[in-house]
Amino acid sequence: MTSGIEFFQSNSGARIYRIPLELFPILSGYAHMVFIEDIVALIDVGSGFGDSNDQIEAGMDELRTKYGERANWGDINYVLITHGHVDHFGGLRYVRERTQAEIGIHELDLPVLANYEERLKVVENRLRVFLVEAGVENGKREGIMTLYMLNKHLYSSSPPDFTFGSRGMRVGPFLIIHVPGHCPGHVVIRLDDVLFSGDHILKDTSPHQAPESLSLYTGLGHYLESLRNVSQLVDGIHLTLGGHEDPIYDLGGRIQEIEALHLERLEKILVQLNEPLTTSQISQALFPDVEGYHELLAIEETGAHVEYLSQRGYIRINNLDELDFESPAPIRYIRSEGVDRLKAVFNHKQPEPITAPEGVKITKEPHISTHRQ
Repeated sequence: MTSGIEFFQSNSGARIYRIPLELFPILSGYAHMVFIEDIVALIDVGSGFGDSNDQIEAGMDELRTKYGERANWGDINYVLITHGHVDHFGGLRYVRERTQAEIGIHELDLPVLANYEERLKVVENRLRVFLVEAGVENGKREGIMTLYMLNKHLYSSSPPDFTFGSRGMRVGPFLIIHVPGHCPGHVVIRLDDVLFSGDHILKDTSPHQAPESLSLYTGLGHYLESLRNVSQLVDGIHLTLGGHEDPIYDLGGRIQEIEALHLERLEKILVQLNEPLTTSQISQALFPDVEGYHELLAIEETGAHVEYLSQRGYIRINNLDELDFESPAPIRYIRSEGVDRLKAVFNHKQPEPITAPEGVKITKEPHISTHRQ
């Protein structure tokens, strides 16, 4: 985890602080506090696990004593959650007990906060079906499910105060842009020439993908479309702050790297599928030697790519006669087409235009002034 608070400033003078957090034993990240005119906003709240809440408190104390900011709980106007993954919203109960700030999230992630227990049960059931259809052996499936459910029951429903859509995708000075894929209701948040990207775009890691069969509005197709939509903003964005990892100063270049990585994985899958294979077998070839929770992540990532290829006719089910779909069974896929059409689609797909709320302009801005401490 990066030590110490980092300070940045947007081209209109907004003051932005990254508070480092230990989210889980194997995962670090950041909450961001933003000060602009009379508005104070907290973007994401950490996991609430371990020392995460204490680290937010320590960060706010440093902002008061070292930077002279109004960083008390009573000063915060908005708490903005980028998406419904627990490492970004898990600290909400702690936060809600201490501030009257309005808490917002996108509509498609509202059920995660407002009906957490229901959502967990639904996803648990869908994951069990997915693992069977992926061809994961019974004993290994139970181990994966145990890891998936670990610590999930530490959290409970904590409804937000508003959804971004109810505010016209605009909250004070913040422009909210929906970018489904990594999570159904994932958003990126623009402030001047700064973009808060949550997990949508990270400096070094390709954000985890899961098939849409697990949760609608996830899936690789949605994610790639969202990437291309954000690519329209790159001329006006000179600093991107993710929920994890280092800042990004070349947003367009990073988007291209992520797209190239997914194209490479899709090509590898097509090459493998000159013979029938299950998603689990494909995953073992793509991500060898993974263990524990990373095995689940690898199978989901592979499943998202297999689903993408299947939806678009690049591959087909090879053992259709063995499936009755009344009870899940392993599915084997085989290639229908080569990589030529796949490459053509990646090279020529155009983004959908992003429209700003009334009165908001998306413009090219001068370079951001930043420094770290």
